[in-house]
Parts: sequence; C-alpha cells; structure tokens
Amino acid sequence: MKPKVQGLTYDEADLTYTIRELEVSITSKCHLRCDNCGFYIPYQPNPAQTDNIISEIVYGLSHLQRLNIKIGSLGILGGEPTFNQNILAIALKEFSKFDNIERIEVVSHGLTPQNISKETLQFINKLTISIYFDSEELSQLWKTYLDKFAPHIELSLRTDKEWDKWLGSEIADDSKAQEMFDYCWYRKHCVTLERQRLFMCSRIAKLSQDQEGIILDDKTSFDEVNNYLNQNSFIASCKTCTPMMGLQTVKAGQQPDDRILKMLPNAINFLKTELNGQS
Repeated sequence: MKPKVQGLTYDEADLTYTIRELEVSITSKCHLRCDNCGFYIPYQPNPAQTDNIISEIVYGLSHLQRLNIKIGSLGILGGEPTFNQNILAIALKEFSKFDNIERIEVVSHGLTPQNISKETLQFINKLTISIYFDSEELSQLWKTYLDKFAPHIELSLRTDKEWDKWLGSEIADDSKAQEMFDYCWYRKHCVTLERQRLFMCSRIAKLSQDQEGIILDDKTSFDEVNNYLNQNSFIASCKTCTPMMGLQTVKAGQQPDDRILKMLPNAINFLKTELNGQS
C-alpha cells in the first residue's frame, strides 16, 4: 500500500526518486535561546560523530548520489548556520558540488549578516530568515542587500508569531500515532541527515533517537532508503510528537533576556555600511 506521505517521491516522467527537502545541521550552536526551540537548543545533540562535520555530511550526501536519489532542496541549518563564518563557507562550497542537489537553502535568524560573505552568496539559492522581533528596517535592508549583491537568491521571511508546542509529556495512543504519521508534515519536509544516519524527520534526530534512523554508508542500498522513508507504520517517537497533536501553540522566539535587541543594531549597521560603501 502506498503511504499517504512519502519521504522519497517518484517522478514517472523522468524516472527519478527525490527527497523533497533534506536538512543538515552544520553546528549545534546558536546565538539565541528560544523557548520551546524545535531543535532543542541548547540541548541539541552534536549533529556529527567526528570532528569534521562537513566531511561527514559530504560522505552521507555522496551515498544518496550513489543511489541516484535527487534532493529537491538541501536546507543548511544549525543551531545557527552563520555561527561560524568559515564553516558555513566551506559547507556551501562543498555541497554545491553535488549535481543531484537542485537547490541550497540557508535558514537563519538574520542577525549576523557579517558571517555570510559575498563570495559564498553565489552558492545560495534561497535564504530563509526567521523574524522573532519587530524590525521592518532589518527586513527591508536584507531585501535591498540581496537585490544588490545576490539578486538570484530567493528571500523568505518567516514572521510566525506562534509555534507548535515541541515539548510536553503527552502520549498518543496507537490509533492517534498512526493518524499523525500518515499525515505528518515533518516527514514530508524535514528528512534529516546527521551522525551518518538518515532520519525520516528532524525531531527524532534532535532527540538523539539514532535507532530510529538508518545508517548511510557504502553498504546502504536504495531499497533500504526507500523502505525506510516510505514505510507505512508509525515509529515509537510518533507517540510523543507534540507538534502533530494539534495542541495549543506557543509564542514564537521568546528569549530569556534582551539578546536580540543587543544584536539587532549590529546587523542593521553592517547591512547599511555594505550598501552605502560599495557601488
């Protein structure tokens, strides 16, 4: 029976298999401390098993390429992907070498534009900025900056005022867990690669449920990936998946202090200086 949500889709026209959106985290560090963070910052596990996170991700991507699996969009996240400018630059350069990746997206809080060099902008197809604060000025500056220096980049501004509840003690029964699995938004949009494993959603990766992913190496077959991403039955973590339970939402991006207000002027000043200082 064909699953209602497929993590790996098949295009009969060009006979190809595609992961719509694959997420990779190049760091677990972030400048912010959002309450109810979907990636469990600051408790997010290390997304790598080795000291060279980029090489580890490249290793996993190479095996997806070996299996002739396309990636519609590769999302580069963290933590905050701009936390370390050098790591981001290396990641973008290396990931852009894969011809089975159709688009590269960077997802950021937008408060450290100085950490995305102009040289690396060429490798980005889409920049998604989560706006957890009221600053029309910063949003407009980002639009103007990209229009001037990287007009090929699609800019998406997330201005959600509320989030799904990520943390809680609720447990679904088997019937509800199966229903949530059948229509899971996260399985469709958040397939994740980290710690040399492929996960059907980001939540189980961030909860360190490595046994619920599959190892991706030179022994992994296409059938293993297809059977895993397109299985019909829920897994254990589905029973505690509060985001899919339809619970009351929570306020987005709440901080324990005024760190956003402290970072905001630096971001604005950097973008203004770049726009005013170069032709």
